[in-house]
Amino acid sequence: MRIEELFDVEALGELATLHASQGEEFMRGLLELFAADAHRALLSMRVSAWMGDAVGLAREAHRLKGSSGSFGARRLEAECRVLERCAREGDLGGLIGLEEQIEHALRVLHATREGIRHAELFRKSHGCCNMQQAA
Repeated sequence: MRIEELFDVEALGELATLHASQGEEFMRGLLELFAADAHRALLSMRVSAWMGDAVGLAREAHRLKGSSGSFGARRLEAECRVLERCAREGDLGGLIGLEEQIEHALRVLHATREGIRHAELFRKSHGCCNMQQAA
């Protein structure tokens, strides 16, 4: 997946501008913490789906959708939006479909993590370019 598919580079640039004094490595570390939390949340959603816990799944999907938006992880945010909608509608009967949706979100997260490690991410974000000059 291309960086532009995974990230809203403008939102990420705004976040980078807020942390410009800490430098690029700080931003990468912050994004890695987000990705680790996202992985935990997706595994929690999987368990909720297996247990038929629509409320728990919706809560985790909503939380991860919000943090994904804050970090500019647009593709992961979209995946969480779908998972949240399914859970709120009580559509856990199609567990196989839901499991596939969670697996797809995990693949998106993997691509997102690869994107975090890619130098192009910080070049495409206007705020990060300023951050590199400040460091």
